[in-house]
Amino acid sequence: MRLENFFSKYKKDLIARQKQVEQSILSGLCKTWEDYRFLTGKLAALKQEEQELTDLLRKTELEDE
Repeated sequence: MRLENFFSKYKKDLIARQKQVEQSILSGLCKTWEDYRFLTGKLAALKQEEQELTDLLRKTELEDE
């Protein structure tokens, strides 16, 4: 598998997980403040991971040129 394909697949998976967490928050699954804090923390971590992956992909593209 090419590295770009791996990055693309992994990024799609991250975005899908972000949407799942967002839906959990919006649908009212958070019954306690701790649940809400956990899910918002998880969402922030997933977004940060997506950003780091995007930056890494850009960096590898620039190095290839």
